[in-house]
Amino acid sequence: MSTDKTRHIQSGGRRIAFYAELGRYFTPDGQLKQAAFRGFLRDALQARLRDGTGEEAVGHWLSTHIEDVLAYLEERGLEKAALELLETALVESASLGIGSVTLSPERLRRTLAGGRTPTNGDDAARRKRARGAKRQKIFDAALCVFSERGFHHATMDDIAQASGVAKGTLYRHFRSKDDLLEQLLRATSSALVTRFAEAFGDDSDILEQIETFIRSWLAFIEENHVLYRLIQVEGLSAPAGRKTTIYEYLLDDFPLVKERFAALNKTHALKTPNFHTVAYGVLGFIDGVTRKWFRAGRNYPLQDELPVILEVLFHGFVRDPAQSRRFYEPPEPE
Repeated sequence: MSTDKTRHIQSGGRRIAFYAELGRYFTPDGQLKQAAFRGFLRDALQARLRDGTGEEAVGHWLSTHIEDVLAYLEERGLEKAALELLETALVESASLGIGSVTLSPERLRRTLAGGRTPTNGDDAARRKRARGAKRQKIFDAALCVFSERGFHHATMDDIAQASGVAKGTLYRHFRSKDDLLEQLLRATSSALVTRFAEAFGDDSDILEQIETFIRSWLAFIEENHVLYRLIQVEGLSAPAGRKTTIYEYLLDDFPLVKERFAALNKTHALKTPNFHTVAYGVLGFIDGVTRKWFRAGRNYPLQDELPVILEVLFHGFVRDPAQSRRFYEPPEPE
């Protein structure tokens, strides 16, 4: 078979430039970076004004672009961020003399409605904290029961007894054992947001940030090995039959991570700009290494696997570059 030609494949979709723009002024978990957005908008508007584009035409460009961004944020469930971005865009454009920014009535209504949040009093906040503490107590007990008896053999009675709450109280929080597991995964993923936001939170080298993420992920697996084994190794399924993976919950909590990833790949250090290709490749390889760790009885620190994980993921399996085969040539940067 001839190997003198490599395949030219466009990887990453057609909106990489748009993703990279959003990634410059949003954090992976969907928080607007005000200063970065103001800087982007100021540069974009001033460039068009310097080119001789009239204020009316610049206003039309801004209106169209902002409407596209707002629609995209709504798709990601980021209504509050959409409203904040709109308010910032109006202030910044006015400061540059752009007096005409027009959105469709429906877009304006949806953005304003989505940004409204009900206020909670002190009593409501205290009740929420108490409810959260009780749920965490149940989660901790459930993990102990699942570890000892296995998920399929564990019962809600076992969990109620281990957590020290009445069975009726347990069912007020969770409809079933499957619902408890589903919510446990969601709570665990949410708790990871702060840790993993640091991995892609600044503007340092993207390869360094991928390494930081890998280190954090290995630490998470060691700290949560019971839950990880239940989901990733034993392959539990959600109530509706959908395969449950920690990855899906984690990605849900980072609605703009692929956008941030595209922005960080500004030097085109990665062969593919597609975040999900890289993410699932990294996570899948670590999943295999972790299964080996479980088979060994977890008798050594998982972090001991870090050097070989980094070596294989960054450089591949082949020891001698002269012996490596080339199967893919990345497309030229846009």
